[in-house]
Amino acid sequence: MYLHPLPLHPMKLLMQYLGRYKLMIALAIVLAAINQSFSLLDPMIAGKLMDRFVNHPLTVDKEGLLQRDLGTYMRGALGLIGALIGVAMVSRIAKNFQDYVVNVVIQKYGARLYTDGLRHALRLPYQEFEDQSSGQTLSILQKVRADCEKFIQSFFNVLLPTVIGIVFVIIYAFALSPMLPLIYVGGAIVLALLTNSLSKRIKTVQKNIVKETNALAGSTTESLRNIELVKSLGLTHQEIRRLNATTIKILILELKKVRSIRTISFIQGTFVNLLRQAIVMSLLFFIYKGSITPGQYLTLIFYSFFIFGPMQEIGNVILSYREAEASLQNMQELLKKPVEFTPEKPEPINKIAEVAFKDVTFKHNSSSRPALDGISFNVKLGETVAFVGPSGSGKTTLVKLLVGLYHPVKGHIYYNGLSESVIDYEELRHQMGLVTQDPQLFSGTIKENLLFVNPNATEADISEVLQQAACQNLLSRAEKGLDTMIGEGGLKLSGGERQRISIARALLRHPRLMVFDEATSALDSLTEDDISQTIQSITAKRQHITIMIAHRLSTIMHADRIYVLEKGNVVETGSHDALLQEKGLYYAMWRQQIGESKDAPARPKVMI
Repeated sequence: MYLHPLPLHPMKLLMQYLGRYKLMIALAIVLAAINQSFSLLDPMIAGKLMDRFVNHPLTVDKEGLLQRDLGTYMRGALGLIGALIGVAMVSRIAKNFQDYVVNVVIQKYGARLYTDGLRHALRLPYQEFEDQSSGQTLSILQKVRADCEKFIQSFFNVLLPTVIGIVFVIIYAFALSPMLPLIYVGGAIVLALLTNSLSKRIKTVQKNIVKETNALAGSTTESLRNIELVKSLGLTHQEIRRLNATTIKILILELKKVRSIRTISFIQGTFVNLLRQAIVMSLLFFIYKGSITPGQYLTLIFYSFFIFGPMQEIGNVILSYREAEASLQNMQELLKKPVEFTPEKPEPINKIAEVAFKDVTFKHNSSSRPALDGISFNVKLGETVAFVGPSGSGKTTLVKLLVGLYHPVKGHIYYNGLSESVIDYEELRHQMGLVTQDPQLFSGTIKENLLFVNPNATEADISEVLQQAACQNLLSRAEKGLDTMIGEGGLKLSGGERQRISIARALLRHPRLMVFDEATSALDSLTEDDISQTIQSITAKRQHITIMIAHRLSTIMHADRIYVLEKGNVVETGSHDALLQEKGLYYAMWRQQIGESKDAPARPKVMI
């Protein structure tokens, strides 16, 4: 289960996901504390080395001027040098383990965030994908993953060590003099406030960058998907100009962000330099007063580099925070969208035996009139019904209602007497076979395309459906048989061959409901006739509920009932012969398509 309850602030979504890895994050923080603390012990030991063996090489300590031989001197110095080696080793080991743990958290977090977002996107209603490009959704998921991973890295590598360093230095400085910590704490607070104030305008710029980047990803995806149309119409340069215009917008915004970052960096660097000199003057005053030794002075100077050096990178941390915030806000907007409706306790449908529309009305949000208005019909197992009508009559909308991509605004669709409001469409769709006008094939082999809908199908199942779909000629010219690559979208196949694979793929599900959505309208007349005969041979077995949507009437003459749609209404119903006798809309469409007299034979001539 993924996390769906949505917090008010986008960054709370980040924390909500990171909450899954509390123990690993706690371990990473402990390792970071060990790493940074032992790193900060190095300057402290170096200061002691200076006080004991550099500043006063012939004395044991301040209390005496005892003479020491070289052996005693070297043993004491080597002891501190050994301590330097030891703390460096501990720090390095802790750092390596810290990096490993942080990377494990980042990879798990990124994978979880991406897969949850993708799972939610795939469960959205179909209308969401009609309103925006799939490339935009992909861009949102990829960017939120990359930006959050970058911010987490910045937190553990820059921000957390800086905070630990400040705490360590405060404790050490306070032990020397209660006034010393004020120098470091005051400087750190002023630098942090200054950086945060300067970075606020980056947030707005970054939001616009994310918006334009998502739009560019969507446009690019669409252009590549429709590359055949783009090239065929000589629109390559036009598309390049259109995409370049968005790229230039992003470039301008990126340059604006770079200018802001450089401004922050310059102000930070100048301020840190002034702050460091102020610390030097303050420490000299403490030396003059005898509050600290030269070795302690050296230690505190090193600490200023340990603290204020990384603090100059806080601008980049805040920038990565702003980027992650903008991306998480887009992710949050995606997760806010309600998923496809599923009843809490859906009624099971074992095997579809009957489908019925009862006064079904549907209207698109952007339309002024219903696409379908009061449609009623029923069809039982073994029957074939067809829907015909002019363009815009509602045929495609009816199919989308049938398979649950749309839902009625009025009336109900019944499957085995159960309303669509009480069933799980995901379960129902496993009993459906769909053949569309434009078959969607994937890059891969013929076998992989078939197994996509039924991964558990056997070789015998595949052979059977290929025979039913009349794919013998296709297989005979395929170099490697079922293992032949067909390319993305089936580009290496003819229209008829793609359609036959689509039919075989639909049959491989062993469906109870077969839907042919204008399956032959994009084919030439000879291929259309072949595919029509294939469809007729399948429906003649009366093993399915068959619903056919057609523009060409020659493909549905064998249907038990034909429904004629006009402007979303059923205006005629009957068999092919009965509708011809009525001499209504169906008759007019028939005459127009075959170009013959009113005494036309039952089957049209094939037009070549």
